[in-house]
Amino acid sequence: MVRFKNRYFTTEIIPLDNGHTAQPLNLKTYDILKSVLAVTEQIHGEFGAAAIRNGLEVKYCNESTQVAIIRCRHGPHRLLASSLPFLSRIGNRKVQLQSMYTGATLVKCYKFLKKFHQEKMSEALKMSRTEQEKKKVLEIMSKTKYGL
Repeated sequence: MVRFKNRYFTTEIIPLDNGHTAQPLNLKTYDILKSVLAVTEQIHGEFGAAAIRNGLEVKYCNESTQVAIIRCRHGPHRLLASSLPFLSRIGNRKVQLQSMYTGATLVKCYKFLKKFHQEKMSEALKMSRTEQEKKKVLEIMSKTKYGL
């Protein structure tokens, strides 16, 4: 039997809608898959879409942190990586996808996310000016597993 290798793309989904900044993204994994396949077909043609379709899956999607992890097979992951920056719409929302990390396992992606969130939290703690802001940041840190 042959083992199938995968690559996991950790991406940040940045909404570009000016009027909907207060609303959460409300993204469905199906919408992300459909948009990724469409942009890959647009750039690499039917060959690119068919190559990535087999192992394509959204493994993690967090609306509050706007982070998604997309799984793809090892060979055609280059096609997916080259087409992700051109993704401009997911569903009916205008977005920009920023690739943060490419890993071989989900564990490594989760470790990267943990480190990324810890850095963001410590940055927010340093940027807070009043005691109330510091208390809010510390409260968020205590509720999450990403505490310092």
